[in-house]
Amino acid sequence: MKIFICEQDQTKARLLEAILGHYSYKVVTVQKSNDLFKKITQQTPAVIIVNEGFSDQFGIETVNRLKNDPETSKIPVIYIGKDQQLISQLHANRHNFVEAVQEPVRIKSLKHYIDRWTTLRSLYVKH
Repeated sequence: MKIFICEQDQTKARLLEAILGHYSYKVVTVQKSNDLFKKITQQTPAVIIVNEGFSDQFGIETVNRLKNDPETSKIPVIYIGKDQQLISQLHANRHNFVEAVQEPVRIKSLKHYIDRWTTLRSLYVKH
């Protein structure tokens, strides 16, 4: 299962790659917003993890762009951030397939969110 990690900090990206690789996920790290949309057209991920430091507007515009584009709107997104106000804003938008998580994230929790949107997806999708 392929997971995209949207992270500009290479140390955090390598850490996430190592952890998720341990669980047999195929991880693709993306460091620029434009690269993300190019890579999505080449290979569709099962889940996209966006860190708040990913782009100029704390990654929020990337999440909104993903959810407003018909080609990517059904790909689950896990947004990881420190700013409680931004996380609340994402919850208020009520995008389907978006999970906003407060940083720091426990590995067990991150794996749960990934499994929730892949293995257990039919239980959580709003019909």
